[in-house]
Amino acid sequence: MDQQITGARDYVHSMVESGHQLWPGGTPPNGVVMVVDGHGQVLQKAAGLQTRITPLKPCPPAVLRAAAATGRAFSVRNAPYRAAVSRLSDGRFLVVAQMTTETTAAVRSLVMIEAIAGVSLVAVVVVGTLWSARRTLAPIEQVTHTARQITRGDLSHRVDQPGSPREAVRLADSFNGMLQRIEEEFTRRRKAEQQLRDFVAGASHELRTPLTAIAGYSQLVRFGAADDQTTLDQIMRRVQQETDRMTELVDELLLLARLDQGRPLERQRVNLAELCADAMADLRVLAPDRALSLVVEPAEHVLEGDPNRLRQVVANLLGNCLTHTPPGTPVELRLCREGGMLIADVVDEGPGVPEELREQIFERFFRGPRSVGGTGTGLGLSIVTAIVAAHGGSVTVEPSEHGAWFRVRLPAKHRTPNTAEAAILIDS
Repeated sequence: MDQQITGARDYVHSMVESGHQLWPGGTPPNGVVMVVDGHGQVLQKAAGLQTRITPLKPCPPAVLRAAAATGRAFSVRNAPYRAAVSRLSDGRFLVVAQMTTETTAAVRSLVMIEAIAGVSLVAVVVVGTLWSARRTLAPIEQVTHTARQITRGDLSHRVDQPGSPREAVRLADSFNGMLQRIEEEFTRRRKAEQQLRDFVAGASHELRTPLTAIAGYSQLVRFGAADDQTTLDQIMRRVQQETDRMTELVDELLLLARLDQGRPLERQRVNLAELCADAMADLRVLAPDRALSLVVEPAEHVLEGDPNRLRQVVANLLGNCLTHTPPGTPVELRLCREGGMLIADVVDEGPGVPEELREQIFERFFRGPRSVGGTGTGLGLSIVTAIVAAHGGSVTVEPSEHGAWFRVRLPAKHRTPNTAEAAILIDS
């Protein structure tokens, strides 16, 4: 508006200096042009329609002189006008003014619009901030809720994270991972406690049987039932058998206890091929009526381990074949190497192991049907599992169409094949 007023002033100033008169018809409706003398008297005037309704009063001479000196537009006191003044060459003053009513209304409208828009924007920002904060804090509320559920004993509860921010997702993942490990540890602990209770119950039952027999035979001797040497010898033989059975059971229990405690085994270089050959030779003496075979593929079958315990592994697996298969059933022991693992397979052609029992037969004191372990103490395969695990290996029951197939995997010491030393051995 100031630019318009000063521009109009300069234009009219040049027209008046050229001798032209003011033209009322060319003045805008809200504008006024006046020529004033040095005493403030209006000499000429051209006013628009609106300015006639609200006329501009003459300004004091001091105000005119100050405004002409600066050349800037100014607001007229006590009137809705904005004016600019210039001094003519003859000493008179040229005043060009414009009403500020429309401009003030426009400014007020703009302020109102900005106020409404600002309030709306603030409201949107507040609502958005609250929504974002609620969305951001939702995973924390989930974590708090989950923590309460965990303290109540529900270890399976987890934090949900659909649509959460990236940081909240990472927090939820970490929290869920921690809960998973806690649940696994509690599960492992409960399982270990249950295994301990089962172990104590099984051991007590197994020890009670020979002790009961020994006590019974002792009562017979005490009450004079053994009145002849033959009966006494028979009673003493049975007492010795039950004592040997109890001693074997105690030794097995002590071995499992040491393995459970993680006590280090003896470590030395063991040739598994020689160990298997010795075990098969012992088995041939115990079962001369069976077709026994040993197959060792060309490789260096060497590992670091306890030779006595590894010999016990092979002996237990081969002994199971004799115990749980009919007489004359063929038994095969195969030894090979795959990468860094030594693999020993004990295969027979007996009734085999039902699929539903392939995991349970490795549990302590488990004795299923007679064909899959119905006799004995029920510790043989669990000892095999513990010894193999202590050597960093594993033992499994592989699917087989005929008979049982036990596979033992043990880490080899190194791989330097020497076919000259490890030829294929086939004993039958």
